[in-house]
Amino acid sequence: MTNPNYATLLPQIAAESNPTTKQNLINQCYVFTTALTDEEKQLFEYVQQDYVQNNPGNADDSSFSAYAGVYYNSDGETT
Repeated sequence: MTNPNYATLLPQIAAESNPTTKQNLINQCYVFTTALTDEEKQLFEYVQQDYVQNNPGNADDSSFSAYAGVYYNSDGETT
């Protein structure tokens, strides 16, 4: 058995105004009979896979660095 056509179901869920019908579509959508393909996984993600980069952690000079946010190192200094 194959997975439902998520690319079709997700827009139908978003457009449906009848709560009962909407819940039935949601129930259909969350049936996973086989492992998801990378394309199917993208449909369920909040942002695209390449949108967020890994936090670099420690820089080459042993200081802590990050791409976003305010972070504190072990001395209480911000990056």
